Amino acid sequence: MIKRYIMFITFVGLLFIVPGCAGDYDIQNAPADATITINPSEFTLSDATGSAWHTQYFHIAVKDANGFGFENIRLKIAFIWAVPDSSGLVQFYHGGSTVESPFYALTDGDGAYTLRMDFVSGGGSVYSGTLQVTSGSAYDSADFSVDTGA
Repeated sequence: MIKRYIMFITFVGLLFIVPGCAGDYDIQNAPADATITINPSEFTLSDATGSAWHTQYFHIAVKDANGFGFENIRLKIAFIWAVPDSSGLVQFYHGGSTVESPFYALTDGDGAYTLRMDFVSGGGSVYSGTLQVTSGSAYDSADFSVDTGA
């Protein structure tokens, strides 16, 4: 009888311990009162030279009404022209590797994420789109364009 009781208590204890070992239990979407901001909110490059690759960084922040950042917020980041290889016009990088669009990222301890975006300009390249970041009901966007300067 005591052996069954000890086994039962052990089993119940494991039910409380095991879910906590999952590792991503604190990853969540932004709360309803959160604000996402992308900096810069607009980017344009005019380039009439030969085709070349460039890098632009976007700082994405998720904050509450008092300006405090939310840690471990899941961000969905998308741009219409982004593909994970150099055959396209735009590439997103996450952790040093190219990724699909959309992709998911997490905010750091300050409620921020820095997006690396490589893109082609020059050689007659003309394109534009909207960088979109969502989490829960929070949303922000940044206009992005490349033209020939003509």
